Amino acid sequence: PPSTTAAAPSPASLNRLHARRRTLSRRTMKFVRAPILLAVAAALVGSAAAFSPSSVAGRPTSASASASLSAVDRRSFASSASLAFVGAALAGNPAPASAVGYFAEYTPKFDDLKQIYVLGVTLDRLAAKCGDESQWDAARSGLIEFNKDKNFYTGYAKNYISKSVKKNAEGDPRVGYIKEASASISSIQELLEGRQELTGSAAGNEAVRRVKESQRLIGKFLAESGVEDEKVSAFVAAH
Repeated sequence: PPSTTAAAPSPASLNRLHARRRTLSRRTMKFVRAPILLAVAAALVGSAAAFSPSSVAGRPTSASASASLSAVDRRSFASSASLAFVGAALAGNPAPASAVGYFAEYTPKFDDLKQIYVLGVTLDRLAAKCGDESQWDAARSGLIEFNKDKNFYTGYAKNYISKSVKKNAEGDPRVGYIKEASASISSIQELLEGRQELTGSAAGNEAVRRVKESQRLIGKFLAESGVEDEKVSAFVAAH
């Protein structure tokens, strides 16, 4: 009778079987690995974004924080010294010129120097406080905030001048007016704190003189700015 026992596969058949299994295994792993790799890549991208320079755990960068603090400091200066800064004057610096041919085409605009104008106008109230010893604390509080960013107006003036002066805007005499005015305003803090030898009414009178001198310098900047505006003309005439 015929045998019921199956014949053992030959070595060649076994090798072909193992080869097919390995091929299927590799194909299967490709389908399995692809989603895994995509998931890992997505996770890495997410992690990189979380620690990118623009934000760390939802906190602003030091640069954006500094800009925000500068605006707050200028508001505090205005508020503490009872100075009437308008909201528009708390904007950032005007952007310096960069486009080819911009210097010859630029038309001076009030909006590009309004912060300097507003500083000059609001110094009237600082002068009034410096002349009244009972209000020195309020004046000092505002001056402390001013001194946290005392070079702000000098940089603002340089950016404005750079719109029409192609080279060495920083060396332009008009920028020098604002630099000198800012230094004079800054020095009043120490004066009112009794650190410049003068005290009492003598210190108050000197503080008022420095404020008026700062306004005169701001008036020179505005007069030579090229801006034609009634407000500017009125300030220049008054100082």
